[in-house]
Amino acid sequence: MQPSSIVHIVLGKANPERSNGVNKVVFELAMSQQANGDNVEIWGITKVPTVNFPERPFSTRLFQDSKFKFPISKALQKAIQHADRQTIFHLHGGFLPQMYSVAKHIVRAGKQYIYTPHGAYNTQAMKRSALKKRIFIRLFETYVVVHAKYVHVIGKSEIEGTQAVFGATVPVRLVPNGHRSNFSENQVKQPNAQCIHFGFLGRIDIVTKGLDILLEGFAQFIQSGNNGKLHIAGEGKDFEQLQARITALKIEACVVLHGAIFGEKKTTFFQQLDYFCLTSRNEGLPGVVLEALDYGVPCIVSKETNTGETIQKYEAGYVLSENTAQKLNICMQELMRASEQRLYPQRAMNAQTMVRAEYDWNVISKELINAYHAV
Repeated sequence: MQPSSIVHIVLGKANPERSNGVNKVVFELAMSQQANGDNVEIWGITKVPTVNFPERPFSTRLFQDSKFKFPISKALQKAIQHADRQTIFHLHGGFLPQMYSVAKHIVRAGKQYIYTPHGAYNTQAMKRSALKKRIFIRLFETYVVVHAKYVHVIGKSEIEGTQAVFGATVPVRLVPNGHRSNFSENQVKQPNAQCIHFGFLGRIDIVTKGLDILLEGFAQFIQSGNNGKLHIAGEGKDFEQLQARITALKIEACVVLHGAIFGEKKTTFFQQLDYFCLTSRNEGLPGVVLEALDYGVPCIVSKETNTGETIQKYEAGYVLSENTAQKLNICMQELMRASEQRLYPQRAMNAQTMVRAEYDWNVISKELINAYHAV
């Protein structure tokens, strides 16, 4: 197959060091596609179009974002118009006024685009600001979806959500996100027998991330006489509410709040965990679960994370039968059994095996290239 010319369009600068998951995914995808021989550019729509990131092996063009969001800059309009007709445009992010305007200009230029909403159409996601979203869908989002060559989804739950909103005839392609492994071989871990350490890393959004379920389940675990620590890292709009819930549940002595962490701090965070927990009510495909698995940390996840089937297949952790505090507490208590602790080193190795076998970015990027040309 001839090399493809690919332009990823995203809000922001695709900086992998930021907490924005979409930006990190776009960066890693572009890196892998470039390494596989394709011609890749990232076009970022940003309020501050200045380069403040390290040099990259592909071009990154920055365009001024409008304070009114819908208008796109003249420079971006010209860039779309002058792009080669064979260019594959890949738009990232759902319910964004900027992407509606970008899509219209691509269509007017007689060119095609792929659209990745990154979990925006999951059933739970659609319940937030439901009325506003219904209006936006009718006026703008439907245009972006129906004019796309196809909608690229990263988890099974997105297929149902997309077709429930836009109809069963909408072309959808499932290709998961990938992960770039930090390790060359499996690392054998042992559980902390005296005090079991659980952890969460991500945006502090209590409802979406199921942090209420995590805190209440952990509180039940502690109140049953078990010895444990819960490490929570991240920042977000619900941070003060999170602190209040911890106080109300009387588990302050057992919860460690790390704030936003990057680089070596993130490595240290994962290395001190026995289990990573993600009890989200809505996800596309959470990269943080893949990160935890790569560090050899077995995961406890809800079905809504879209990682459960693969975790069960590789015996790399545990999937809650119901996403409730009671089920989480039961799972946590089972992990204290001696038989489960004997299985821990194998589950830790299985975690790393799973990431490399199922989510290697080089493999994922090739799958997506094939999907670009399949329709």
